[in-house]
Amino acid sequence: MEQLTRIEARLDSLGELSELTGALRSVAAARLREAQAALTGTRDYCAIVDRAIAEISPLAGAGRTERKAPAVLLAIGSEHGFVGGFNRRVVERALGERRPDERLVLVGRRAQIAAAERGIATGDDFPMTSREEGVTPLARRMARRLETAASARLVYAHASGGAGYEIALRQVLPLPKVAEDAAVRAQPPLHHLPPDELLDGLASEYLFAETAHALMESLAAENAARLQTMDAASRNIDKRLETLRRQARAARQEQTTADMLDVVTGAEAVNHG
Repeated sequence: MEQLTRIEARLDSLGELSELTGALRSVAAARLREAQAALTGTRDYCAIVDRAIAEISPLAGAGRTERKAPAVLLAIGSEHGFVGGFNRRVVERALGERRPDERLVLVGRRAQIAAAERGIATGDDFPMTSREEGVTPLARRMARRLETAASARLVYAHASGGAGYEIALRQVLPLPKVAEDAAVRAQPPLHHLPPDELLDGLASEYLFAETAHALMESLAAENAARLQTMDAASRNIDKRLETLRRQARAARQEQTTADMLDVVTGAEAVNHG
């Protein structure tokens, strides 16, 4: 009886854990869809800013001031857990790509923990948003941090179909060179600001656009990883539940057999008494 009680208690606990896992899976799936839907907009905005820079760059002065601030390598992880090896992979890629002159900046508390476990100290880090609507304000703050950097690169995850993801590296500073064969309009673009001032404004917007797109990609990949982790956890819980149910049935049968033996033994004792 005591064994059956323990098994039933474990069944109750695993049942509650299964419900929690299902809820986390549903949230991850919903946020993955939100981020994927927003990616088209961030990708299109990057293309618009790239085109504007390509059109105004030939009009800007050649003697622009070089940036003197340190180079930055910015790695985007997750704020919350249940994502398997997501943050470990991001941090390992960042450490593998990091140049001696680059200052490492991490986005996401879990990525910061993963770096600390490897003895890597960072500073001026950012928390990672967990919702699509948090990407824009976070990207603005990050872009302002990058504006003074001599060079800047982003390490982030992007979903690669299904629940998979890959770790990407993208250079965002210095501004990309305008290709000689770029399809620039025959007529100069209409503008009301001096070309150098306009290009400076576009450079800031370029940093925002690229950072926002990387954040959205990472948010989608994070939830893809969480979905994958919850699927694996659900399968494991289901297997353990089935094992415990078999054990419970066997324990009940043993208890029934023991009760019947007690009855038979008692009856025999009465008959022989």
